[in-house]
Amino acid sequence: EVPTNKPIVRKDQNDLIFQTEQGKFSALARHVKTLHQKGQPVLIGTVSIEKNELLSNYLRREGVPHEMLNAKNHEREGEIVAGAGEKACVTVATNMAGRGVDIKLGGALATPALAQEVKDLGGLYVLGTERHEARRIDNQLRGRSGRQGDPGETQFFVSLEDSLMRIFAPDSLKSLMGRFGIPEDEPIQNSMVSRALESAQTKIEGFNFDSRKHVLEFDNVLDKQRRAIYERRRKILVGNPEEVAGVLQELAAQGDSLALEGVSFGGVLKQKEEELGTEQFLNQARGVLLQTLDLLWVEHLESMEYLRGSVNLRAYGQRDPLTEYRKEGTHIYKQMEESFRGNVFEMLERLNPAGAGGHTASPAPVITLSVPEGTDAGELGRNDPCPCGSGKKWKNCGLKNTEEHQANMAKK
Repeated sequence: EVPTNKPIVRKDQNDLIFQTEQGKFSALARHVKTLHQKGQPVLIGTVSIEKNELLSNYLRREGVPHEMLNAKNHEREGEIVAGAGEKACVTVATNMAGRGVDIKLGGALATPALAQEVKDLGGLYVLGTERHEARRIDNQLRGRSGRQGDPGETQFFVSLEDSLMRIFAPDSLKSLMGRFGIPEDEPIQNSMVSRALESAQTKIEGFNFDSRKHVLEFDNVLDKQRRAIYERRRKILVGNPEEVAGVLQELAAQGDSLALEGVSFGGVLKQKEEELGTEQFLNQARGVLLQTLDLLWVEHLESMEYLRGSVNLRAYGQRDPLTEYRKEGTHIYKQMEESFRGNVFEMLERLNPAGAGGHTASPAPVITLSVPEGTDAGELGRNDPCPCGSGKKWKNCGLKNTEEHQANMAKK
């Protein structure tokens, strides 16, 4: 642990526990009035704008002038914080934790004599209106007081109606306060309750940590895929011609099984390189690779997002969602790789010398579907056999209007 610059002399008082929220705010407003009359600066931390405004109403009833710091007047944040340490100043702030400022006793422009006067009054008094789910936030609020060895005091006012107390307060405490007829605005100090609150905060912090860890484990699956795709895209986008050729050769080695009309991927690469010349072929191939990869990656992200939203339901079937996500995600990624090879293969086949002046693949020709007379193309499913008799599916023959399809239809 890093030691403090100066010893901490701040006093952290035990929590005050009330039966109701209304009683808590009434008592807090009276306590603030006493501190204000004494001249001690007070900073009150609330958990929301609604509680901020509610407490402001209680302070107005007690005749306590105060400043409000929340999202509705954030433009005055610097001015309000600069004056929060002035004598008799009362500031009601929402989410004060983490603002990263030192509140100067006596004010930002205070003379040494004025600063010493505020120190003699006890320094900045920090009041919390309820415990947060994380101890870190409570400690950050406390840490606004007693900076750099200055005096200060902190205390939390909590009620049995607060979120944490409703869940974790012992039932015996609730019945005890009711049995003895303790007024709602009269507090009790109970170390057992304070320890129970800290224990509850520890449990919630552990739960939140597990949740973040779980999200990270899911994200790691997609992160590995993302790194592989981005590395390939970098080679295509900014790589030299040799790197582009390397990507093509890698696809050819993996995709020779995707032969179309008896022509291998490697054969198409060699043929187009001879027709267009090496430089022009690689320039156009770069555009083909980049366009195809970008489109498929966007579709892949949508598929993974859909999978992430639905995979948790598999827990009802006694299957681990993370394991299922890894397995299905890998399967979807492999499908994307196959589509990438197939789409690049088809687009490279369309390259022709007419595009020699550009750096991208020539646009695909407009497809005119040919079907036998008396056949309604709308009745054919994508996976139905093509009516030309090639034996291929309609999506791989008729919809793509291949040369084989056109030749077979011409014979008919």
